[in-house]
Order: sequence, then structure tokens, then C-alpha cells
Amino acid sequence: MAPLNTIQKTSIIKRIDFIETELKDLDEYKILDFNTYTRDRKVRRDVERIIENIVNATIDIGKIILAGEDIELPDTYREIFIKLGDSGLIDTRLAGCLSDLARLRNILAHQYLDIKWAMINDFISQGSKEVTTFLGITRNQGLQPV
Repeated sequence: MAPLNTIQKTSIIKRIDFIETELKDLDEYKILDFNTYTRDRKVRRDVERIIENIVNATIDIGKIILAGEDIELPDTYREIFIKLGDSGLIDTRLAGCLSDLARLRNILAHQYLDIKWAMINDFISQGSKEVTTFLGITRNQGLQPV
């Protein structure tokens, strides 16, 4: 990874901290079931918003990294992670998983509850691990501000 400037590093660090806080909040819902998700609007709204926040901040980190590498930003959020993988900045398997999270972000606003639930449940059980892996890779790239 190319050296990032101080503004880029600081911006990424803020987003990592934000994501880690959101992931801790999401832990409260590790045992969430479909019935609770569909019946409790407050829980549903909270979980969906937390996931959306995590994915948006992860996308932002990806954009900052691509800009720091002087790689042209793609047209879609999904392609951000694919470019990170194609460029060798992250593992291609991880890139594919993260690109699916960008898709989840869009689905949250447009799909029926049962379709959303399957993806939300998957995010809670597996996707959050992928985000944590991405944060670890990002944090290990010497992000201490200069």
C-alpha cells in the first residue's frame, strides 16, 4: 500500500473507530431471530441502521485507500472492493465478501423483510467478521498520523 498522507490516515482512523463502535453495538443483536426482527420496528430500524453505517464507513475507507494509491474510483460501491482485490491491496476472497456488503446496503432500502432478514442474519454472523478482517489489514498499513 502506498503511503497515505496525514489527512487520509486521520480520516481512516476515525472511520475505523466508528466502525468498531458500531460493531460493538451490533453485538447486542447476535441472538436476534426473525420473529423479533419482523415484529419489533425499533430493533429492525436499529439493526439496519447499524449495518448501513458499518458498510458506508467501510466503503469510505476503500475509497480513501484507492485514492491514496492513485487508482481511479469505480462507478459503484461494489467495484471499490473488487478494485482493492484486483490491485492486490486485499485478498480477492475478502474483496468479494465486502462487495456483497455494498449490495446489502442497497437491499436494506428496497427489499422485503424476509429477503433482508437472510442478508442481515448473514451479516451479523459472518459479514461483521469480514469487516473486522478488513479493518485489521487497514490498521496494519502504518496508519499512525505522521
